[in-house]
Amino acid sequence: MLRNGRENVLVDTGMRVEYFAQMAIGDMKPKGSTEILLASLAEEGLKPEDIDTVIYTHLHYDHVGNADLFPDAVTYVQKAEYDNMLSPYPFPKARMDYFPDTPERLSKVKRLLLVDGDLKLANGLELYLTPGHSRGGQTIVVPTEKGRYVITGDNSATKYCLFADMDKMTLMDGTVINITPDHTIPHLTGRFTTDRFAFYDSARKQLALAEKPEPEYFLLSHDTETAYRRHFG
Repeated sequence: MLRNGRENVLVDTGMRVEYFAQMAIGDMKPKGSTEILLASLAEEGLKPEDIDTVIYTHLHYDHVGNADLFPDAVTYVQKAEYDNMLSPYPFPKARMDYFPDTPERLSKVKRLLLVDGDLKLANGLELYLTPGHSRGGQTIVVPTEKGRYVITGDNSATKYCLFADMDKMTLMDGTVINITPDHTIPHLTGRFTTDRFAFYDSARKQLALAEKPEPEYFLLSHDTETAYRRHFG
């Protein structure tokens, strides 16, 4: 959630409870992020209709599951990502990157804007095409008083991918453990990567976009510390 006193911007809309049942993610019990999303908005004194803008980092099932809750929000997604969602290629379908009901949910959005490359919005936010994890990954740069923060989506999904030489990891319960740093490969890709060469190029681009190439200035979709971080900038 990004707020400047005039506009409420939501980055991605999360997952639905039925997706958990289908994907069987680890040992997590089905608890739909629809409820989590609505509760999080309520904590800020907001309802879905108060969201002015939605920006998608990409359209995988765990990022776009509640698109239909925001039909009136101006919505931005990379054209390459939208096209890939509709493509006949078997690979994304076999991996279930895009759920069959996603196009229908997006069809409820009245102002869906397809971005072709990089774009600076009137509110100061900057959108950048960063493929790798998906063909149309989108990075959001947020200018703040403390500098430029980068929302990476799943390219990279955690800071340990972007900063492979880190030697500490924070677990979901807040415990910090030692890990083995990788000093030979600067950016590690996860197994869910569409194009590893593009992933590497996008990682370099993201590092250049931040105020400083340091973990403090990055918010990564599946990073444990992002889940607990309440404010930045």
